[in-house]
Amino acid sequence: MSIFSCHRHAATAALIALALSGCGNDLQRSPDTAQVMLSLAVVPADVQCLRVTAVGPGRTAVREFEVPSGQAFSEALSGLPLGTIVFTGEAFAASCDALTRTTHGSWVSDEVSASVVLGRQASVALTMHRNGRVKVGVDFADEPACAAASASCQTNSECCGHSCAHGQCAAESGADAGTGVTSPDAG
Repeated sequence: MSIFSCHRHAATAALIALALSGCGNDLQRSPDTAQVMLSLAVVPADVQCLRVTAVGPGRTAVREFEVPSGQAFSEALSGLPLGTIVFTGEAFAASCDALTRTTHGSWVSDEVSASVVLGRQASVALTMHRNGRVKVGVDFADEPACAAASASCQTNSECCGHSCAHGQCAAESGADAGTGVTSPDAG
């Protein structure tokens, strides 16, 4: 029997273990379909919906399950892609029907890769973490492409006038100051 289990760790994490099996007689499956059993030992109190995503080389399988808070839960997964698969998990405080594209999970897992082939068992463990969110601002401080006259330098290429003498950029001749662009009338 294939196993996909979740065990609660402290107050902030849960462990979800996937096992894909090519043997077992209690699950009916076709020979070309990978099937997984989803088992959560105890669903955290703030979880109503669990989403498991399996991304394969040719397709992606996403499954969402309404889960009972504070209770055990089991469900069979089938129709998963084969090959090198990236598994992720998300758990939500809202019901699955209430989820939108912008709904953020209250629990998330790291990506875990596994090779899923028929007839051979593969295991994947997803550790669920509380999903902290933050808004990050990024600013770009523009710097001049070259150093102006009298700036300290070590090589000619640092200076807008392409001349470094005695550790200082020499004044530009025939170039627009600060740009390194030669004027049309400069010889």
